[in-house]
Amino acid sequence: MVIKEVVEAIKLALDNMDKNTCRLSQIDYNKKKKRKPIIEDKSKDKHLERPFAYEFYQQFRKLMQNGDVDFDGPIIQAEVDKTYQHYFKKGKSPDFIIHSPDSDNNLAVIEFKLATRSKNDIKEDLKKLVLFKTHARLKYSNGIEVILGTKRSIDKRKKDINNWNGKGGEEIIIVEFDTVSWKADHSVILFKEKKVKFSKSTN
Repeated sequence: MVIKEVVEAIKLALDNMDKNTCRLSQIDYNKKKKRKPIIEDKSKDKHLERPFAYEFYQQFRKLMQNGDVDFDGPIIQAEVDKTYQHYFKKGKSPDFIIHSPDSDNNLAVIEFKLATRSKNDIKEDLKKLVLFKTHARLKYSNGIEVILGTKRSIDKRKKDINNWNGKGGEEIIIVEFDTVSWKADHSVILFKEKKVKFSKSTN
């Protein structure tokens, strides 16, 4: 499967997401000293990763069901913990996998992160993507990190990512989704880490 087809399908699903299902309420109930809850500045929408991921999944499935995206077999599944197949001693459940169950046709593994998360959180994702790509039995063809945020926050995080880009590293696709323009773009890095380790908090 050509990488371009996978990336373009992901970008299209992101672009098709409904803003209303991704943005959070602006009401702050913690400010109880006043009779009415405080309504924050609506020009600064607040977001979490899970609503984006769920809406992305919905839009991706719609593209596949309508025939706009066809990988000739592989399907998308969410948060599959691979320990049930005895691949890992500890849980390793990426946000999404695109694969054909009961086969070796493992097309893509996808992680979602807000650009406002720490650079270490992003790095842990990249390590997981590398592991799924290089595992002797899994061998996923594509590792994709989706970063969500404003252009400013994405640019800041990309500086960190570019510092991990090195000759001889494993190819990782970085998809940047701008939550203001509501458009996706992508780039490719060669992620190189001396030794892949996971923190206790990694899923």
